[in-house]
Amino acid sequence: MDKKRVLINLVSNILSFIIQLGINFIVTPIIVLKVGDAAYGFVGLANNFVSYANIFTIVINSMASRFITVEYVKDKKDEANKYYSSVFFMNIIMSILIFVVTTIFIMNIDVLLNVPQELLGDVKITFVLSFINLILSLFNTIFNVAAFVSNRIDLSAIRNIAGNLIKTILLILMFVLFRARIYYIVLSTIIMSLFLIISNYRLSKKLCPDLVIKKEFFEFKYVKVLAKSGIWNSINSLSKTLLTGLDLLMANLFVGPVGMGILSIAKTIPTAIENLLATFSNTFNPQFVLLYSKGNKEELIHTVNYSLKIIGLIMLVPLAGIIAFGIPFFHLWLPAKSDQEIINIQILSILSILPFIISASNYTLFVLDSVTNKLKRPVIATFIMSLLSTVTTIILLKITDWGVFAIAGVSSMYWIIKVFFFNTINAAINLNIKWYTFFRPFLKNLLCFSLVLVFYVLINNMIAIYSYFDFILYVGIFGIIGYIFCFLFLLSKNEKDKFLKKLKSIYNRKT
Repeated sequence: MDKKRVLINLVSNILSFIIQLGINFIVTPIIVLKVGDAAYGFVGLANNFVSYANIFTIVINSMASRFITVEYVKDKKDEANKYYSSVFFMNIIMSILIFVVTTIFIMNIDVLLNVPQELLGDVKITFVLSFINLILSLFNTIFNVAAFVSNRIDLSAIRNIAGNLIKTILLILMFVLFRARIYYIVLSTIIMSLFLIISNYRLSKKLCPDLVIKKEFFEFKYVKVLAKSGIWNSINSLSKTLLTGLDLLMANLFVGPVGMGILSIAKTIPTAIENLLATFSNTFNPQFVLLYSKGNKEELIHTVNYSLKIIGLIMLVPLAGIIAFGIPFFHLWLPAKSDQEIINIQILSILSILPFIISASNYTLFVLDSVTNKLKRPVIATFIMSLLSTVTTIILLKITDWGVFAIAGVSSMYWIIKVFFFNTINAAINLNIKWYTFFRPFLKNLLCFSLVLVFYVLINNMIAIYSYFDFILYVGIFGIIGYIFCFLFLLSKNEKDKFLKKLKSIYNRKT
């Protein structure tokens, strides 16, 4: 395993995430204060509708990196280029279809959704721009393949950092110079997407100059190969959408725009956590594909176990901190909210974040479905859970007054059941190894989280946080303690020795 390359990819992605998260935390309260809860909720709802449309594009795009990489590693450059070109031209066709369908939807948006009349114009513009950004992201995805193929995710992360900085500067300028509009968020994202398309295209020419797009390389048989595998990812995405992606839509239809806005705010941290976990899985994904392509099964299993420990080590401490110190954080972050609103946001945030506590302990196991191209079982399992979740949520919304709490809680419950009882076993089945192989690191991660959480809850009851200085000071001190404990608890003696030796060698080189 190329641990150095994995480490570089991991660190660069962490840095990219921290900058993006920091930007969101600075900008979100400003936006909420300027446009209100209801208006802010429609930004999240527009993103959800983009994810619904993205289900259609996943059929072709989700497996592109995998097939291109496999052929490229085998030195079959013509085959790799045929996949590469076929994806590009299919994205053009899909973009046209998306444009037609979304135009019809947006023209009738006030009939299909609960939109206050005073927000109708802004909401329409927000949805239009969101779907334009979806189309742009399709081409950014294909140009980003070169970073995946060459295992240089770090270079892609650097460009994401620059793109987020551009987005933030533009967003702040628009809110400062012009009257507040919710579509500024998506407009600044489009500018970022254009920057990423150009920079990733240049990067692809540098990393893989022999990957080219030509009309003569386009063949439907390659589209069929991608679609045959990608259809399962698409169905899986549909199932996941039914499980966790209909929350804002249900809130809009059953609770109202204000309830939807509160839920959207509460999901800010959970959404960031989910994005971070997906980023981490992408960090290890190229290494998994390369090892699987070479038939190095033993090294692949070792790398998977290593990835579970590393992601657990990084994620479990902040997850425990979010739960334990959430109330003082939200008071500081959203000072205009009442005590009861803060409590509601914290409850919704915890309900939304519960699945990621489980996922953080085995998230990279999801990746093995695509790596091994064995997608049928997880799709069926997710689809069953999603149907149960949707039906249960609608029933509770009809017979109780739980509102957004039912929406957030039910989907989380079913997601936890799937991750805990299915994903860990399914990953072992994919690699034809003993079903309990990955349970040891998984359960060890959960035990570590539980111990850190208990410690943080006790600490929170003994301290008082009145300012950001207090919050940063306490979180910094107890975060370091939590990471030291997880480092000692999760890693083996050999892994700890190697890590410390590497730190020592870095220190010696600097001195």
